[in-house]
Amino acid sequence: MRVVRETLRIADLPSSLEGATIAHLTDIHRCWSTSDALLKKAVRVTMEAKPDLILLTGDYVTENPKDIAPCAEILTPLKARFGVHFILGNHDYTTNAPAVLRALEGIGFQSLINRNVCFEGGLWIAGLDDDREGEPFFDRAFADIPEMATPIVLAHNPAMAEMFSYLDCYTLSGHTHGGQVVLPFLTAYKVWLIGAKAYRSGWYTVGKAKLYVNNGLGNVAVPFRLFAPPVVAFFTLQAR
Repeated sequence: MRVVRETLRIADLPSSLEGATIAHLTDIHRCWSTSDALLKKAVRVTMEAKPDLILLTGDYVTENPKDIAPCAEILTPLKARFGVHFILGNHDYTTNAPAVLRALEGIGFQSLINRNVCFEGGLWIAGLDDDREGEPFFDRAFADIPEMATPIVLAHNPAMAEMFSYLDCYTLSGHTHGGQVVLPFLTAYKVWLIGAKAYRSGWYTVGKAKLYVNNGLGNVAVPFRLFAPPVVAFFTLQAR
């Protein structure tokens, strides 16, 4: 597992949030092909860093509703000063989205599906529903965010950043697993096939938006990765 550390420069960031840390986890995929030991390690690494805010961008399970409760149990230790906020991914919908939503809210996590929240009067976090299986409402997600703000946007599929590329924002996504098994030509085709276009892993500039695609933690279809290690990402906030 790889730990990524980056910096986000936020316009009008309150001095009280200078140096604050955000943890980003995605694509948990609690299922037969993902080790519970790996997921528990990711939770442990996250909590050892003592983040101020934890953001989750979907796909907590893969296809079996029986994985929902065990996944929530694994994630339960996640705590932060400003809470744990989440959106859903396409696999959550094709498994049982209402049950995933109930399970995560039941352990104290806050949904940011098509809504936003502001911390300390200057840090805006907006979340969108999944574009493939859900119903993203951009007007709701971005309602009341000041024009001069630099929101952090949660979108499961990184290609969604093209829909709001006019915004000066940071977008945190997952969905691709970094390719999971990275092979010449084939991986690019598979990333395109799931609707993520060419946004496989790492940083991209999409218009005014800065997009970070997290490799995520779990696996789908095969119980291994190749040249796409699981990632826990931490972002330190700085005033712009």
